Amino acid sequence: MHDFLTWLSAGKSQAVIGGALGGLVRWLSLRTNLTDGIIAIVVGAICAVYLGPLAQPIINVVLGQIVLDADARQSLAGFIIGLGGISVSGTVMDYWASRRRRASKEDDDADDDGGAPKHE
Repeated sequence: MHDFLTWLSAGKSQAVIGGALGGLVRWLSLRTNLTDGIIAIVVGAICAVYLGPLAQPIINVVLGQIVLDADARQSLAGFIIGLGGISVSGTVMDYWASRRRRASKEDDDADDDGGAPKHE
């Protein structure tokens, strides 16, 4: 239990908590079902850990003089990423799914024409 409490006060855990709370706020704001809420919290926490370091320099520039404590800025970056993380990750996944569908359709079109490119 002591190790868990020590971990909770560490910098990276603050980002995880901030991201999870950002996901929670997003869920409560959208008023979706419980499953969507749990997903938003988990995705917010994960995104905060991996995308938070990308947001940190922006937070430092924008709020560095307002939020003086570095751990508080890290938590804030995690929270902001948690709010938007599910949207960002969803957009990236939708982009790649669209590219896969287009590539698959092009392969199917090429197979139908005996491999010749289709001219329109």
